[in-house]
Amino acid sequence: MTESQLSWIGGAVGLAFAIADYVLFGVIVDRARQRGERSSGMGALDFARKLQLVLFPIVGWFVGPLLYSSFGGQ
Repeated sequence: MTESQLSWIGGAVGLAFAIADYVLFGVIVDRARQRGERSSGMGALDFARKLQLVLFPIVGWFVGPLLYSSFGGQ
């Protein structure tokens, strides 16, 4: 596999994790809003879930080829 292919795979895996976290944190934020909570923690959690949609694929882009080579890939 080429390094470019490995980068795309790493980015896709990072995006999959980001989407799963986005949904999970969304459920947590919605439950807190239903209870009537108004705190800065909810805002921070909402910001973090949106930030992960950008950061996880970028990190995956760089980590994918590194993991492949460290586990014996050529």
